[in-house]
Amino acid sequence: MPCELIERMAACDDCRNLAVDYGMNLIGSRRHNADPRHWELPLTLTRVHLDEHLITAHAVWLPDRQPDCGICETWREEHTIGPIHEAEALHRTWHLCEQLREICTPGTTS
Repeated sequence: MPCELIERMAACDDCRNLAVDYGMNLIGSRRHNADPRHWELPLTLTRVHLDEHLITAHAVWLPDRQPDCGICETWREEHTIGPIHEAEALHRTWHLCEQLREICTPGTTS
């Protein structure tokens, strides 16, 4: 599954650049003795830019509500009809990019 997302993102110049920036900041944040002063803002900003791009340019990539996620369950109970709200779209990008976070975690093998 992670390879599929990476292949999709590789085909889009904006995705590729945003994902690389996000991944590099994510890796930096997970280094031994990493100081949040040096990585927290860049990581947050690159994630926001990637999320916004995914929502606006690739909304069809967003996963469905996840059955084992309490937040998704809340939306399932409250909002079953109509377009998804921005907050839910952002949450779904979190699920989508979970694969990228797993790849960037030290010690993780695919």
